[in-house]
Amino acid sequence: MDFKLHNLPYHVIINVEMRNFLKIAGFTLIAVGTIGLLLNEFVWDAGTSLTIIFAVVNFVGLVNLAFAHFGMREIKTD
Repeated sequence: MDFKLHNLPYHVIINVEMRNFLKIAGFTLIAVGTIGLLLNEFVWDAGTSLTIIFAVVNFVGLVNLAFAHFGMREIKTD
């Protein structure tokens, strides 16, 4: 499927460095959220608020990865 520049509401055109940064940030947030959830379950037992915080961090990381993968496309030069 070939999107032209006038179809901007469907895709965000962004450079490769920003896309790579968003992917790395997404993976980092998912890792921090998962490790935090596991530590809270097996080590800390800190309570519901910390579980919700780490779950939100996980969700933000997943949304970040989904946006970087599906919502953006690279600038193609012809």
